[in-house]
Amino acid sequence: MNRDNLETDMKTKLTIQTPALTILATIIAIAITSAPLVTRAADNKAAARFTTSPSTAPTIDPNTGLPLPVVWIDPNWKDPDKVLPEVNYDGLPLNHIAEILRKEFNNAFDVLIPSGWQDPNNAAVSIDPQSISVKMQLRKVTASEVFNAMNLMFEAENTPCRWELKLNGNRPTAMLRVLPHLLPAVATQPPPPPPTRKVHFVGDLIGDEKSGRMTMEQLVKTVSEVYQMSYGQAKGMLQFHKETQLLVFTGTSDQIEFIQGTLSALRMKAQAERKQLPLKPQ
Repeated sequence: MNRDNLETDMKTKLTIQTPALTILATIIAIAITSAPLVTRAADNKAAARFTTSPSTAPTIDPNTGLPLPVVWIDPNWKDPDKVLPEVNYDGLPLNHIAEILRKEFNNAFDVLIPSGWQDPNNAAVSIDPQSISVKMQLRKVTASEVFNAMNLMFEAENTPCRWELKLNGNRPTAMLRVLPHLLPAVATQPPPPPPTRKVHFVGDLIGDEKSGRMTMEQLVKTVSEVYQMSYGQAKGMLQFHKETQLLVFTGTSDQIEFIQGTLSALRMKAQAERKQLPLKPQ
């Protein structure tokens, strides 16, 4: 083979091998670049296992619109050097559980539970966190695993509370936080119906006392006193017109029905008294 043919043959082999070498180099570069990313992702996932909990409502990142991981345990929180062989809470309230955990872990941390929570805008929305009961069984768990298990139970039962493990200065502290957005909404009461006005003719009750009837003043006093026994003062609600012998009452349908019943009872009383009157001589 002459020199020209040898050079041509070498160029051909280099041309064929170049794409293969380029592809191999690209694969190696991708592997080298992605290796730290995979390592960091694994590290982040392991860290999230100790610093986040799906049981707490996440905060939305305004930049991405995605939920941010919720930190429920401080990175500096250290579990006491003790593992409980068994945990069995059969419907115990949280304040009793707090005392048990403090004793079990030799007061290695403090437990804070609010004595009550009330919506500042609606007094009807309230909760007593200390009375919340927990029912669960665990084996071979640390302190943080006990609190995390309770958070998981709270999430499953839609209980509006979550534990947070943090440091109060240098002192480890377990804080129970109320989540208002999980509290059931209280239905607002509909506004009371507008008052109505009713006019009653009471002329048949007005007359001579000897005939079993009353004067207008007596009728006013009697109806007002009977009404006060059930509803309180009737100021501005009862009005009487002496000339036309009319009683005007303004109130709810229940109050109007009460006034009507009072007048009916007075009419029955007047009729009974008239029947007992002696007959006038012919």
